[in-house]
Amino acid sequence: MATGVSGWRGAILGALLIGVVSLSGVLNSIPEQAGMLVFLFGGGLIAGLLTEGAVKEGAISGAVCGVIAAIIVAAITAIMGLRTPDPEYPAPWATFGFYALFLIILLLPYNAIGGAAGTLVRNGIRGGGTPARTPWAGVVIGTIIIVAFFIVAFFIAAPGPLLIVAPIVGGFIAGFGVVGGARDGLDAGFVTALFGTGLCSLPLLWTASYGEGFVAGLAGMVMIALGYLYIILGTAAGVVGAAVRAKLRKDEVGGG
Repeated sequence: MATGVSGWRGAILGALLIGVVSLSGVLNSIPEQAGMLVFLFGGGLIAGLLTEGAVKEGAISGAVCGVIAAIIVAAITAIMGLRTPDPEYPAPWATFGFYALFLIILLLPYNAIGGAAGTLVRNGIRGGGTPARTPWAGVVIGTIIIVAFFIVAFFIAAPGPLLIVAPIVGGFIAGFGVVGGARDGLDAGFVTALFGTGLCSLPLLWTASYGEGFVAGLAGMVMIALGYLYIILGTAAGVVGAAVRAKLRKDEVGGG
């Protein structure tokens, strides 16, 4: 999941900007919903606009941006707690760990979506198009399957198995759709898992943000757990899908 120089530059600049804007209180001066959109997608969008190459590269740069921004915000939040120490509040390292754990899974998928959108806009303006190697058919189908399984899971009595199968099937299809090897499958599975996680987390994020009491807290915990689980399983399944396709192609060549 490496990214080029332009991707790293965009990721760092996007993360710094979203970190500064978030901590400066600027988002509080605009409507709450608009501020949430800027916080979730803004850094990734900037990263994507500055990333050269395929839209997939923009998505990965956006994901990197989300991780960096989460660490920045978590670190500054923990440092600010040192100014007014209170024995009733957790230690700075615990504060950093909590915010980093939550913000990474929150910002990573949405900034990936923003990064993909930014690079898509960049390529459209520059007339570069999307390289043929970008496995968008598999990524789109895999994302749709993840979201579809997630929705169906809420209408059955035992949703657990279906929720776990969703990223595995989606990631496998994305990996199977690539023309390269395991490395390309890893990228495709990772991007698909991020897109699926971001879309599936929307109702949970809304409930955690605007709900009250136990329901809001439960939605937040479910979002964190499913987010990490989906990314890990979807990425691994992408590698398996690419390996299976490569094996089938090798058998076809050998058999021919």
